[in-house]
Amino acid sequence: MPTLAHNPHHVIPLDFTSKNFHLAREQLITNGGDHETAACQLMLVWNLNNDLEKQEWDHQERQQIEQERECELALQEEKKKYCLKHAPISQDMVISTDPIIIPSQVAICKLCKGNFIELYYFTNKGLHNAALSTQSADDDVLTLLQTSNSLHSFVPLATAKAKWSVMKDKDLSWEEFSEAAHCLATAMRENNWPKERIDSHIKFWLALESHPWRHGICEISKWALLAYQAQVRHKWHDTLATPHSFNIAHINTTLLTQIRDELVHTACIAKLESLKQVSPSLNPPHQNNTYH
Repeated sequence: MPTLAHNPHHVIPLDFTSKNFHLAREQLITNGGDHETAACQLMLVWNLNNDLEKQEWDHQERQQIEQERECELALQEEKKKYCLKHAPISQDMVISTDPIIIPSQVAICKLCKGNFIELYYFTNKGLHNAALSTQSADDDVLTLLQTSNSLHSFVPLATAKAKWSVMKDKDLSWEEFSEAAHCLATAMRENNWPKERIDSHIKFWLALESHPWRHGICEISKWALLAYQAQVRHKWHDTLATPHSFNIAHINTTLLTQIRDELVHTACIAKLESLKQVSPSLNPPHQNNTYH
């Protein structure tokens, strides 16, 4: 049956007793009968056809609803896959004259999930690299990357590129740390992190910035603060939703001292090794294993 243009459920039945159908009734009463019987027969045929059209109309309606549902699901899937293409834009906004700080997609993805993210992404250098990088078709290609637990997995090429160039927290300078802490706190707010967690991180970073070691003359003590920040913030993420979770704002002075002692020990070993290279006399004498 061809596609129906009008809803047969709303069609008003015809009056087969009217003068307009006189000839049609005459055709039915040639073999006997009267106009009233002929009008009933015409109405019966009309009702049968109308019922068929109603069935076809209902079928068309179900098909259309199903097609619309499939189109809506496809559109929602596309919006998830190509979120930038469908991102809403305010038609009243003008581009800002102030610098627009946009972290890399890797950083934004980690922030949205609440995962640990290296401070490097929010340093001036990291933000500059993110601004220079452009999305290309090759970035959607998968590449093999070794994870922190020595396993291998396929990740997008764009993610791999970012991981290859990132600097660990403990290797940042104090200037880079200050740049990143401020920008990361702002990014946390923009990505709807809970207020108490943002406040805890800000207190944590301020405590390190104002620590006496930070303003002393011992460079190792300053490095210890950065190493403590890297280790504790990583551990804070690892222990979330476990019985070992903790408030990052509280500084563990015992752990901080242990980290400094380890750095001092490492520096002493490195100094001794360098002296051995320039002064062979510092090397222990070789034992003579010859027996007489």
